[in-house]
Amino acid sequence: MKLHNLLHEPALRRPAGVARALAFALAMACNGAVADITVGAPFALSGPVGEQAQAMRQGAELAVQQVNQQGGLLGDAYRLNFADTGCDPDKGVEVVRQLIQAGAVALVGPVCSGVTLRVARSVTIPAGVALLSVASASSLITGLNDQDLVFRTAPSDALKGSALARVAFDMGMRSLAISHASDAYNTGVAQVFADAFKALGGRVTVNQKHEPKQADYQREARAAAAGAGDVALFAYSGSGGVQYLKDLLAQPGVRRVVGTDGLMSKDLATAFAADQLARLTFVLAAADTEREGYKRWLAMATAARLKADGPYVAHAYDAAFMMALAIEAAGSADRSRIPAALRSIAGPKGTLIYPGEFAKARALIKQGARINYEGASGPLDFDAAGDITGRASVNRYRNGAWQATFVK
Repeated sequence: MKLHNLLHEPALRRPAGVARALAFALAMACNGAVADITVGAPFALSGPVGEQAQAMRQGAELAVQQVNQQGGLLGDAYRLNFADTGCDPDKGVEVVRQLIQAGAVALVGPVCSGVTLRVARSVTIPAGVALLSVASASSLITGLNDQDLVFRTAPSDALKGSALARVAFDMGMRSLAISHASDAYNTGVAQVFADAFKALGGRVTVNQKHEPKQADYQREARAAAAGAGDVALFAYSGSGGVQYLKDLLAQPGVRRVVGTDGLMSKDLATAFAADQLARLTFVLAAADTEREGYKRWLAMATAARLKADGPYVAHAYDAAFMMALAIEAAGSADRSRIPAALRSIAGPKGTLIYPGEFAKARALIKQGARINYEGASGPLDFDAAGDITGRASVNRYRNGAWQATFVK
């Protein structure tokens, strides 16, 4: 059993109850089980989205805990081998190669779009390894010639970019300036937004690119403010986004700023005054809170002391749980069987399986029945490109807290 990494994880990082899953895995090792089934988990645990990725990790770990508490995967322990990409494509390639060499049969992750694109092209597609990303939203992923090996539980940025354009237009914005970071995700979502906003009848007065991790963004902020009083900012909060917001809101001509989930951070509430926060609107990929799958997820996540509505936390849980279902449905950890199995466990037909129902799903699979996993984040029926439809929410700071409503 390859238990070293799991057993030596810092206790503070484990969700409540994970010790029981570790005990199960250790018992299996003592009883002479052949091997645990390891899936690589290249997450951006540091870097521009490190805060969010740590929360995503806890969601994924809860899925692993549940699988192991319900008898394990194909009779063995299920393990996610986490590795930090830092949201850096070069580091991601190195990390994923190491995970595959160490025996990972598939990947849950990566998190960042640029890493997913580079890793898929350079490593996983050539190696024939399935990849199920938890937060990569770039529309460029849709067009990959991936041999049906790349999937994601996060909706494409085509959803968020288009939704944000409608929200901005409905807020009365008719002319605005755009500034986007130079990475793959923010470049892609900014382009989708610009095209959708102009199609609605809006006018883009400035469309500028900026580099992340600058000490200040006063020059860029002045250029954006000179173009329009409303600004669409696409950046990662942990890679200069918060500083850019500060410089932007300090410009006397800027009335409102809109953006997507890259800018959402717990730091915003302490970094800005209430009147500044009231000028911000963000559109995020959102779990479908009206469905049964989310209600069950909310109860489980609350019991495990996880932030159920954190960015992509539910999507990370779903990815880890779906990968276990797929391997169980494949009947082995053979890498070549996993892509087709992923499609088989989440389709429009079959007995509904909700978060946490691994034992029920396994029993149905053994009977030869078809299952349809409806996840914590919503329905997860993959299209031909391995994408899902998804849902988006509008987030505004009101009465001392962020409040979300669904985009219609």
